[in-house]
Amino acid sequence: MDPRRLAEDRYAIYAFNGMRPLLFDGTRRTVSLSAWLYDLEMIFHLCHIEAHLQVSLASSCLIAYARLWWMTLGEQTLPERTWAHFRAIVIARFGPILEEGAGEPYRDPEIYRDMQHRRYQSFVADWHAYPQESMGHYCRRFQEAMMPHIPQDIPNPGMQALVILRNGLPLQIRQYVTVPMLGMTVGDMIADILEAEMVGHAMQAEADDQDAADDIDGPKDQPEDPPIIDISSDDEDDDMEPVPEPGD
Repeated sequence: MDPRRLAEDRYAIYAFNGMRPLLFDGTRRTVSLSAWLYDLEMIFHLCHIEAHLQVSLASSCLIAYARLWWMTLGEQTLPERTWAHFRAIVIARFGPILEEGAGEPYRDPEIYRDMQHRRYQSFVADWHAYPQESMGHYCRRFQEAMMPHIPQDIPNPGMQALVILRNGLPLQIRQYVTVPMLGMTVGDMIADILEAEMVGHAMQAEADDQDAADDIDGPKDQPEDPPIIDISSDDEDDDMEPVPEPGD
């Protein structure tokens, strides 16, 4: 091997380690995997790490379960020893949520299903209408942002969609919306929601008109209490009849 090339590689390895790259243990958290990959790519760029060293340096940052996986499967299933292929296989194994189109055998079906359900549950926990949001916008947002994440392998996903849609409504609208029932579709409930919004607006307008009328008329005069007449007397003896003496 060319001594100059060897010296350059040694310097690159020294520079790479000097940047203190993040380590990855195989934890299935999207954020930690994404941060680890981004950290490596930035170090490769800043330290001018050549392509033939990138996979070796990246795999040296694997620890715990991730290192065990790489030792037993990683190198055998890597089509080419390039950063692009290494990155793809790591994402497919430890972050299926980042690459939903990853094919078998790189995507674990059970893990992917579990991550879908976790994402669905987090969406449901935070799902509600924004303050001052129109019901038309709320319903469109539900169809575009919530419905695609409702798993189809849960019991009665259609009914679950109706429950989530209704529970996210403001109370003043929800009280006029029909409770989900069998045979009802999301379209039926959306029509009910839009009608309830119109009813709510009409009632609010009527209440505002009444308040305005009360402000113009002013407070109503209250009837005065009748005067209290004091029928008591200072001299109680004057009000008493004399008692006749015996023999009179």
